Amino acid sequence: MDQVGFVRKVSNGKVEVEVRRISACGDNCKSCGGSCHAPNHVVILPNNIDAKVGDLVEIKGETKNILKYTMVVYMIPFTMLILGILIGMKTFKNLEISNYEPLSFLIGLIFMALGYFIVRTIDKKIGKKEEDIIRMTRII
Repeated sequence: MDQVGFVRKVSNGKVEVEVRRISACGDNCKSCGGSCHAPNHVVILPNNIDAKVGDLVEIKGETKNILKYTMVVYMIPFTMLILGILIGMKTFKNLEISNYEPLSFLIGLIFMALGYFIVRTIDKKIGKKEEDIIRMTRII
């Protein structure tokens, strides 16, 4: 994955880079009739190329690593939601509660919140490893 970003802020060996998000239909909005808006997002990266505020920089990331972490972020909470619903249905059905579906969904939401906590814990561990999933490669 290669993208171009704009350096907004530099502090403590880190840079805040604004990256234009690529929309689902491609990156040439002028030729697209979908009228979609691809918002920018900000990424904080180590300043390994001595970039300054206002520089355009090339950003690269291993697609394999990005997909791996995307799966973690989305699949853990989703799996926990489904698991919570199934456990809730089984438990409330065995307790012979007549209206067990909404309660099961509530248990699923609680499990999903637990899943987000797990993702946050994993994210903190990855951040401590100083593993650069995305990095700046050069000033343009």
